[in-house]
Amino acid sequence: MDLILAQAIVELKVPYFGENLKNKGDSQSCVFDPRKLLSHPWLLKYIGKKMAYIAKKKCRGNTLVGLATSGIAWGAICSIYSGLPFLYIRKKLEKQMSSKYIEGVVSEGAKLILIDDLIFAGESKDEAIQIIKDHNLEVTDIIVIVDRQLQRKKDGPRVQDKHGIGLHSLIKMEEIVDYMMQNKHMTKEQLELVIRDYRQFERWDLPKFAEIEQ
Repeated sequence: MDLILAQAIVELKVPYFGENLKNKGDSQSCVFDPRKLLSHPWLLKYIGKKMAYIAKKKCRGNTLVGLATSGIAWGAICSIYSGLPFLYIRKKLEKQMSSKYIEGVVSEGAKLILIDDLIFAGESKDEAIQIIKDHNLEVTDIIVIVDRQLQRKKDGPRVQDKHGIGLHSLIKMEEIVDYMMQNKHMTKEQLELVIRDYRQFERWDLPKFAEIEQ
């Protein structure tokens, strides 16, 4: 577990508890706001360096592409520390701004590493990868800060399996929950609600805390 990142995520209240009706009713008791991580320069540097290491050492790609909106910032900071070229991709066309989904200079032989702050059900990543493929470009990997471990079996294969690419995260939900429980940032009642959420659907990567009978 990355204790520095886990502590920052908890202290900034990135996960918080309360009714959440977004995301098709999934994860009803716990909401994530990873945009809070963008507010602190030291954390930008810390996360950027971590992402850069993964991009250079564990990915097959040679070009970063940030997924709007937060992924643009994280992709840019990762580009600074990795030295890899940077593009960004829109989730939808904004014709008043540009007629292009992918912005930036695409080099010949570019193989793209998709950057974002969080993966939930994988739908936005799947859509972005399909747009990239429609532009005759290849995606080799995804890098995110947090993997919520919520990809559902009923939605089909995991996004990384569907596209035959690597998924890399700096921290997973099970590690965040472990840290919160160990440091008394989460009550047993809150944990029970989160477990209920995870067991609502069959998951491809069910966190360890949801596998154990409480």
